[in-house]
Amino acid sequence: MADMFTWGVLLFSTLTTFGLYMILSGVDNPWFAFAEHAFVGCAIGLSIVVSTDYIFRTIVPRIMTDPGKNWPTFISIILGLMMLLRVSKSTVHIARIPITIATGAGIAVGTRATLFSGIVNQVRATILPIFSVTDTWTLIYNLTVILCVLLVFTYYFYTTEMKGPLKTANSIGKYILYLAFGVLFSQTYMGRLGLLLGHLENYLTPYFPDFFVTVTIVLIMIVSTYLLHKRYPDLLKKVTPE
Repeated sequence: MADMFTWGVLLFSTLTTFGLYMILSGVDNPWFAFAEHAFVGCAIGLSIVVSTDYIFRTIVPRIMTDPGKNWPTFISIILGLMMLLRVSKSTVHIARIPITIATGAGIAVGTRATLFSGIVNQVRATILPIFSVTDTWTLIYNLTVILCVLLVFTYYFYTTEMKGPLKTANSIGKYILYLAFGVLFSQTYMGRLGLLLGHLENYLTPYFPDFFVTVTIVLIMIVSTYLLHKRYPDLLKKVTPE
């Protein structure tokens, strides 16, 4: 049973992982549809199980211990259960109440976080000391941050004609933005590429059966998608769910 379970996990995870990358073929195929539906379904199922387990392990005992003190938690459970009424058209209007409350609270918390993290903290991080700094490298770093911020500001001057020193500062600010966006993109790309390579080590390890199973499944995916697309396009549409 352990071997069958291991083989089942290997087959399912390989189909899901490489099925998602079958979208790169540019053809709607059943492999990508299966992987997409399986990923979304497993994610939703896992979130439901984890949330339910958290409620019964922590929230319910807390309410049973002291209901009067934990009445906000009891109200939150009621609001959460009201969201489940969306499954019926006759009760969907009741489910909108907790959704509205959750949306409003989320917007309020998000607005406060954006104000502090995106504006206040950024301004504080930009106001750096210059004249009181004794270390040369710290002084260079502070000057670089302040100058880059000021030059980038000039790129967003839309009501002033760009000429002379202002035009030069505008051009430099534009290239600083290019550099910043390039760094952010490269960090995101390298981070996700590292996750992908670490995940693929489980399937491309050069020993039996991982590597053999992976190569076999990938070849079946590619060949079947190509044959269905070229010779049986109608059948491909039938076996590919929306």
